[in-house]
Amino acid sequence: MLKGAIVGFGKIARTNHLVAFRSEELKTSIDITSAVESNANTRENCKKEYNEINFYESLDKMFETEKINFIDITTPPKYHKEIIEWAIYKGIHIICEKPFTTSYAEATELYKTLIEKNILFVPCHQYKYSPLWGEFKSFVDELNDNERIFLQFNVFRTGADPGLSVNLPPWRLNKEISGGGILSDTGFHYLYLSNWLLGKPLRVTTVNQNLAHNQYQVEDTSQIILEYQQGIIQINLSWAYHSRRNEAKLISKSGSLFYDGDSYIIKTKNEKSEKISVPDASDKSHYTNLYIKLFSDFTKSVQNKNFHKKGLEDAYNTIYLLDKCYQSACKNKTIELYNE
Repeated sequence: MLKGAIVGFGKIARTNHLVAFRSEELKTSIDITSAVESNANTRENCKKEYNEINFYESLDKMFETEKINFIDITTPPKYHKEIIEWAIYKGIHIICEKPFTTSYAEATELYKTLIEKNILFVPCHQYKYSPLWGEFKSFVDELNDNERIFLQFNVFRTGADPGLSVNLPPWRLNKEISGGGILSDTGFHYLYLSNWLLGKPLRVTTVNQNLAHNQYQVEDTSQIILEYQQGIIQINLSWAYHSRRNEAKLISKSGSLFYDGDSYIIKTKNEKSEKISVPDASDKSHYTNLYIKLFSDFTKSVQNKNFHKKGLEDAYNTIYLLDKCYQSACKNKTIELYNE
């Protein structure tokens, strides 16, 4: 059985990661024995609620006592780099919440180190396990080689997720901690999904604005246009909506997929339409199932000593794209990619 420690015991750790680790699918192969939480009040309160887990204030104090195989990083992005460096030094496998780091420079430094190590690094790009986006992936993969697509993602929220500290400003609004606004936070998922669907993009154009939250030091709205050999993907993101909603529309000459935020997709292929049931992409309750699948793959890879670099490559390429998105928005121009 693999033994692990969660680093950063906030909302995502408690509501999704820990629940996934304790699921029927994983409870016989993974044991979360410990957690590292720097906030003293949080740590003491969690000791009472989660008395089967040993809580520590630092990684070093945890490692003095615990024999672990991996860490699961669920801290805000600012702290990812130093934690990953610690795990590399200790030779421990890594699961890491998105985004990989807060900057491309940091990601490059870590990539160069991790690529040479027998350490499995798996980013939490769990949307690739979603039945909804799996339907989009299958549709694209079945197209003729010369058929191009237009895909639009619309992702609307009422504001930044406050996490557990509902009476304090969300850390997502602090650029030093988060790395950016909705583009860095929610948008990151749709950047790696876009690359998963169509490979590496050729160009990116981004416009960032604040439509409803002028007091934010980060963008509350972002529009990204990604140009690929096989078509165009448009990602529209906003924290300025009155409710939580997801939409996606894919069109090609031979067919289409329309998802309007409901529990189904309308698929049209060769003039025949069908309704395909999928989980509501706006409903966080199904996220745990995505983590179960991701953690199951992680477990199998560690057990088989398959310390592949697929997750590392994916995380690194997505940070590169995120960096170019912000460059495009800052310079108000289209950025050519992978031509340095």
